[in-house]
Parts: sequence; structure tokens; C-alpha cells
Amino acid sequence: MLLLVGLGLGAKDLSALALEEIRRADELLIETYTSFVPKEYMDFIEKQAGRKPTPLARKDLEDNLRQTVALAKNQKVVLLVPGDPLIATTHSIILNEAKAQGIKCEVIHAPSVFSTAIGESGLDVYKFGPTVTLTFWSEKYKPKAFIDSISRNIQNGQHTLVLLDIDQKDCRPMKISEAKEILLHSLSGNSAISPATEVIVLANLGRSDKAIRRVAISEMDALSKELEGKVISLIFPGKLSFAEEESLERAIAATS
Repeated sequence: MLLLVGLGLGAKDLSALALEEIRRADELLIETYTSFVPKEYMDFIEKQAGRKPTPLARKDLEDNLRQTVALAKNQKVVLLVPGDPLIATTHSIILNEAKAQGIKCEVIHAPSVFSTAIGESGLDVYKFGPTVTLTFWSEKYKPKAFIDSISRNIQNGQHTLVLLDIDQKDCRPMKISEAKEILLHSLSGNSAISPATEVIVLANLGRSDKAIRRVAISEMDALSKELEGKVISLIFPGKLSFAEEESLERAIAATS
């Protein structure tokens, strides 16, 4: 049997059922390439399970998916996934492969950045357009298409959730200063976004030190010290209603 267990955004997000299954697993695996799992959370998992989970690389769930899933043919394999296994990071291909191999597969859901970011911001979930990801740039890879998606959403009066990339080599989330530089270098004359465009910054959601701020793109650097080392996501707001403005201001004040 294969069980996908969502880790949520913090250690307290694990349900009693999830903890029970983690302790009963014959094989305990974890993937951390799609999101950042803090050391204290890893320590918590190890303490609860009585052992360290075996980390999986991206190739284990892509190139070698068949072999990884086959581990669950004759034993109970629990795969831990940051956030929710089927939201934000979609692992539905694992369910499909398990079905193809005749292996029973179940999912224990948990909070994800989608539900938490939208809920904490106070914005209307029904007014969000397509989500985009801000990926790290390299010398030969500098994608800018996400700007067009954000611009279209803004022109339609819709909000945009922006997920920031994870540096797998250094095992760290993208810094707010890095996000600012990529955003500024992606702007064009046809964009509905300018350096003065305001963005909602959400950091360490689901944790006691969460922070929600509202700042112009050009001034995002001012948050660098406060948000150092925190997992960040952004929201580009579209047209805000009076109720949304009020809820957003309350959310900001509550974490200031």
C-alpha cells in the first residue's frame, strides 16, 4: 500500500491519523524538492517516527516513478509531501502509476499554500485568476511569461497568487530581494505592472512568525531583513472590493 501524507505548512498541521500512519510505515519517504521543509519540522518528523525519512530526489518521482511506486507492492510505504499532496504540488501521476501496478493508494490531505495564502490575505477566492511560479533565473534560462499572466489577471480585475521557487542546491526559499530583481527585469511596456505596482507579501504562513505586508515592487527590498530565511509567496491584487480592502488591512495589522 502507498499512502501520500500532506505535511501542511507546519508541524502542527499533521493530523492524528497522519501521525499514526507515519509511525506504522514500513518505508518512510519524503520529497522536499517541490517546497522547503524547515529543519525543525524534519526533526519533529524524526522524533514522531523514531527514524529519519528517506529523502527522494525529483528523478525518483519522475524518471524512476515506476520503481519508486513498486516499493509499495509488498509493504506499507508512506510518502510525505509538503503542503497538500494533490494541490499546488500535484502528485496525481503517482496515483495513476499505483493504479497501473495494482497497488492500493490513499491520500491524507493537509493545508496548502493555495488555501492558506488566499485565506490569510482576506481576498475573495473566486476572484483569483491562474496561479504563476517565479522561478530562479540562470545565465541561459530567464523565463518572463509569468508577467503576461499576471497582467491579464489584473486587466480582468483578478488577483494572482505567485509561488516563489526553491533553490534545491542550497536548500533555501527564494529571497524577497531576488524576487524583486526578477520582477523588475521582466517588466515590459505592454505590461499592466510597473515598479510602483503594489504586491501583497505573505511569509511563513501557518507558523507563529507569519507576516503579511503590502508594498510596491520597487520597495520590496525594505522587507529583506524582516523576512530573511522565511518562505514567501506573493499576491498581485486585481480590483479590490471594500470588504477585501478591509480584510486585507486587518490581516496586515494582525501580523505587524
